[in-house]
Amino acid sequence: MKLGEFFSSHRKELTQFFKTILSIRSLSGREKEVQEFLREKFSHLELRPEFQPFPPSIESHPEYIHFPEAPPFEERRNLLLFWEGGEGREIILNTHCDVVGEGDWREAFSPREKNGLVYGRGAVDCKGQITALYLAFLAIKKMGLRIKRRGHLQIVVEEEVGGNGTLATILNRTPGEAVIVMEPTSLDIHPANRGALWFRIKVKGKPVHMGRKREGVNAIEKMMEVITSLGDYERKLLEESKGYPLFEEYPYPVQVNVGMIRGGSWPSMVAEEAVIEGGVGFLPNKNIPLIKKELKHLLDNHPDPWIRNNYTLEFTRLHNEAYEISPQHWLVRELVKSAERCGHHPRVRGFIVSCDARLFYHVGKLPVVVFGAGDIRLAHSREERVNWEDIIRVAEILVDFLTHD
Repeated sequence: MKLGEFFSSHRKELTQFFKTILSIRSLSGREKEVQEFLREKFSHLELRPEFQPFPPSIESHPEYIHFPEAPPFEERRNLLLFWEGGEGREIILNTHCDVVGEGDWREAFSPREKNGLVYGRGAVDCKGQITALYLAFLAIKKMGLRIKRRGHLQIVVEEEVGGNGTLATILNRTPGEAVIVMEPTSLDIHPANRGALWFRIKVKGKPVHMGRKREGVNAIEKMMEVITSLGDYERKLLEESKGYPLFEEYPYPVQVNVGMIRGGSWPSMVAEEAVIEGGVGFLPNKNIPLIKKELKHLLDNHPDPWIRNNYTLEFTRLHNEAYEISPQHWLVRELVKSAERCGHHPRVRGFIVSCDARLFYHVGKLPVVVFGAGDIRLAHSREERVNWEDIIRVAEILVDFLTHD
């Protein structure tokens, strides 16, 4: 039986599984309900479940991300699911069960299906990936297939706030020789990942009454000059990154974005302070220390002396390093072969969003690729959705990969 036929015969069960996890509002820090459901469902597929707590040392690790909604430390845990048998290389399959909030999408946690598309918060990021994994292991069990690679599945928490869940599995020294991180890649295989660094810039002004405007210094106007300089910096990054291997086809593989701005305190007063927060997306030709250095250099050498002498620059939030492995690495080659045996011809290229893969590479010292169902551009949107056909194809490729050594 082909997997498409198997899916058709189990469509009702799989639809109910997917819609159930989509209906659970599992924001970062609030994953317990969906974890309990997944533990129960996957344990029926001959996978041994284990709730793994966060190690006490994690909060002092430089890659740890503090966030206000974090639950009590003793409640923070990942769901690990181990399978038996296999003599091949030890594989980790990793994805996450937390999602971002609904924003103004009132139906975000009321999943619906239309024309083979399933809509809902997390449909593509990443509960569609969890569903592909469930389909893969359901098929392996029901069809009597033999897994030839050792390993386990990780369904982690706190990915959306920076990766604390995956960091916990690495610090717990969970065994593995290579990793597939499940994220929406449109079935492409990504052995490289763009990095991202968030920044906060504050510029002070000289506040006076608006009637004496020309005697003061308006921090908002000075910040406008800073934003212009950040645009120049983005153009520089783009030029330096042009043609970088695995990222050649992207017209804008790097970014400098201003996402938040605050300034002043009264309409008739010259603004005494302005603050922006934003992020820099960068390729593996640079790293976080270099990006920090370049941003500081930009402000230290700004043509406006007021800005040079009245700014502060901070990096207190997200800090995701870029990474890359060779497209010729055995992990990439074997996953490509599995895809081709299933009739799919994936592109091998870089991933221009951040995810937990970089933690496995930089902290865990493991080869890692990113792979999964659906379009990343739909993540976090009011139209978040995934096609059942993509889920079936990903499950089929995973079954082939796990049952070949």
